[in-house]
Amino acid sequence: MSRSRLKRLLAKAPRVSPFLVLGDPTPELSLELAKTAVDCGAEMLEIGFPFGDPVADGPAIQRADLRALDNGTSTAKAMAILAKIHEARPKAALNLLVYGNLVHARGVGRFCEEAAAAGASSLLVPDVCLEESAPLKRACRKARLAHVQLIGPLTSAERLKRIDAAATGFVYLVARQGVTGVRGGGFDDVEALVERTAWRLKNPLCLGFGLSKPDQIRSAFGAGARLAVVGSYLANVIEQRARGDRLLVAFSDALRPLIERGN
Repeated sequence: MSRSRLKRLLAKAPRVSPFLVLGDPTPELSLELAKTAVDCGAEMLEIGFPFGDPVADGPAIQRADLRALDNGTSTAKAMAILAKIHEARPKAALNLLVYGNLVHARGVGRFCEEAAAAGASSLLVPDVCLEESAPLKRACRKARLAHVQLIGPLTSAERLKRIDAAATGFVYLVARQGVTGVRGGGFDDVEALVERTAWRLKNPLCLGFGLSKPDQIRSAFGAGARLAVVGSYLANVIEQRARGDRLLVAFSDALRPLIERGN
């Protein structure tokens, strides 16, 4: 059912997808942040489980992971928060980004089954490459989770075709080579990257890594992206205002213009 919900939403207009680390800044507040994001108009959330060595993430997400871990957010607790988000906002698609060590430590099949039971719609494991992804894809298929694959600016046309064939939900394109972080400067190169990539894919294209402004999101959608993930920008807001009601108001104020003016 969760995978079907994702497919239906991707068939509609492009969507902004906030990224949240479960447990950041506390388990209780991360639940409230997720609910707030949906209430601001986000029909999809990208959800991270905290991990001590997030190799694809820059400083803002790394600090979010450490805050969550310092507050005792284990994989089991992250699953419990995920289930609470799904219970509170059942119409939202919950797309997981989880590092391979966490998945393999629990067992690939068990992890996928538990994630689906908790309400997840898809799973991206960024440090499992295409050549090693067959067991993960099988487990996702059995659990009825969409299997998401990652591509970058330097991915060759031949490899892009194989990754697209392996994915069953969407393909996640990183806007720049390297790690996550708020992007400065012009956006023309990213827009061109999206445009020359989207038409090659059978799967919908998701763009992430560095998005923080409505005009960036509009440009990405105009070039063919179906999803735009905003992570580090929101992680910085959480870090600066990591207390109760002030945090939720600041988070809402930061996110709402991206959703309303980005679409």
